[in-house]
Amino acid sequence: MKADFINTLFTVIMLLCAVSPILAGEDTALSGDGGMPEIDPDYRDVVIPPNIAPLNFIIGESGVLYKTEISGESGSPIRIRTRHSKVCIPVEPWKSLLEANKGKTLTFQIAVKDSAGQWQSFEPIMNRIAPDPIDSYVAYRLINPGYVLWWNMGIYQRNIETYEESAIMTNRVTKNNCMNCHAFCQQNPDPMMFHMRASFGGTIFIQEDNITKVNTKTEKTMSAGVYPSWHPDGGHIAFSVNKVYQSFHSAGAKSIHVWDKASDLIVYDVRSRTVTTNPAVSTPRMENLPAWSADGQMIYYISGDAWDNEKAYDDYQYDLMRIPYDIAGSIWGEAEVLISASESGRSVTFPRPSPDGRWLLFTMSDYGYFSIHFRSSDLYLFDLETMDYHPLALVNSPHSDSYHSWSSNSRWFVFASKRRDGLCSRLYFSYVDKDGNACKPVLLPQKDPAFYHTFIKNYNVPEMIRGPVSVNRADLIRKARQDAEAAGFDPDVDFDALSGATYEPEEAEPLSDLEHTAQPYGADGR
Repeated sequence: MKADFINTLFTVIMLLCAVSPILAGEDTALSGDGGMPEIDPDYRDVVIPPNIAPLNFIIGESGVLYKTEISGESGSPIRIRTRHSKVCIPVEPWKSLLEANKGKTLTFQIAVKDSAGQWQSFEPIMNRIAPDPIDSYVAYRLINPGYVLWWNMGIYQRNIETYEESAIMTNRVTKNNCMNCHAFCQQNPDPMMFHMRASFGGTIFIQEDNITKVNTKTEKTMSAGVYPSWHPDGGHIAFSVNKVYQSFHSAGAKSIHVWDKASDLIVYDVRSRTVTTNPAVSTPRMENLPAWSADGQMIYYISGDAWDNEKAYDDYQYDLMRIPYDIAGSIWGEAEVLISASESGRSVTFPRPSPDGRWLLFTMSDYGYFSIHFRSSDLYLFDLETMDYHPLALVNSPHSDSYHSWSSNSRWFVFASKRRDGLCSRLYFSYVDKDGNACKPVLLPQKDPAFYHTFIKNYNVPEMIRGPVSVNRADLIRKARQDAEAAGFDPDVDFDALSGATYEPEEAEPLSDLEHTAQPYGADGR
């Protein structure tokens, strides 16, 4: 019965998206005189990757017959005629048209016929095809937006050049535990890591055919590793260690706030399974969200005031910091403030250096570091040559614009935004030119252009990768269900990552399994 319903639904969708050529005598280029047409998604005045799947859309104009012509300066135009408002673009002609017009303009011309038989043509929609491609895959977590249904989640990957989505790992096979903080090394699908919290807790490391599961919590760290960043050598990961809490609001613009009572930085050696740290990044202040520079010689991170029970959490703001670190000799340099929250008046979070070493993309919000819940969250670009930074005016929206990652060529980034409805985060791609100018972003396209009307899950923590994660699912599930191996603490280090031992050991224990399961986004809150 269920299979029959699914087959019927699939047939209906295919019929709705059927493409037919323009009728004889109506195949000339259309010219617009009816103003700018409404389309959804809003694929107007955007910059398109030359290797993205067709941008299917719905025409928001009433009519009984619809004609769309998509053309470029070169190649054959695509002409679509339908009796409904959905425009589903054929894949192969789309690919050919984009390839023939890299760096040029792509024009969408729309005409609508009303019930009286009159045609109304509209102004052409002018988009640009970037000369630079985007990485072919993006990995993300899908999670419900509520706080009582969070246990149905998974880490997925999507082929940006097609509509193919596949699961890397879902928690249906691990007692509905929380899994989060998936990360990759230099946009490569291998190596990869992610955390599991509560049931089957531990961190999974995937390196070619080798899958390991480690408990990175040691007797000298306040928690297991939380927010990660791979070193370019693929053998080290900078983590924060955090005491994470959540507050729920019964009134006001925000329903939830995620905050820390303490956090420090550590570096984990994947091969020796050893944790190390330094007094410069393990202090009474709250160090958080590390990110390696492109050359692996610097760690960018954020730092906030030490927790004070008398201070309101919306008074906490984070500075943007960096510190040199030599992996070979485990030698730390001196920490440097790049953006002071006291001077800017805003809080910095999620610093992400570009692969070419030129830019640093980050988020600013009114306070705190957990920007996905702040409407004030906007994206900024820091020029690492001039040390200047600016907001990305064409990218930001009145809603949360947050977690972001770069494509490997440093010309594209993906980010999560709630701009469509203020509730669900969706994935957007923005092109950045060599001068740091970011363009109006394009929404991740779907085969059914009405997809986002009914899909209520959040896209969470998007990470660009150059190809698919091809780990054997059976091996991954088997390892995930096993006990985690213990990590050790660097025997040459005589201090801990308990925020400079400011907190008593019993207060520095990680959250209990019960507390973890009470958190809708896991220990990292995302």
